[in-house]
Amino acid sequence: MRNQNNAREENRRKPYEKPTAAKLSPEEAKLKLIALASHGDEPAKEMLVMMFPEEARKLSSKKKSACE
Repeated sequence: MRNQNNAREENRRKPYEKPTAAKLSPEEAKLKLIALASHGDEPAKEMLVMMFPEEARKLSSKKKSACE
């Protein structure tokens, strides 16, 4: 009996928890985007070029100097 009760409790579904979102400041969002782009995330790179072209140029020049 005890084993059956334990098995039932393990199979119970977790209660629903609403997803949470953190509100970022514009500067935090920019830094997060730069970090994603610098780690090779192509959509992040494209967005960086559209929103912050000067940062995208800095990032691409850093990569070029690292490759040489």
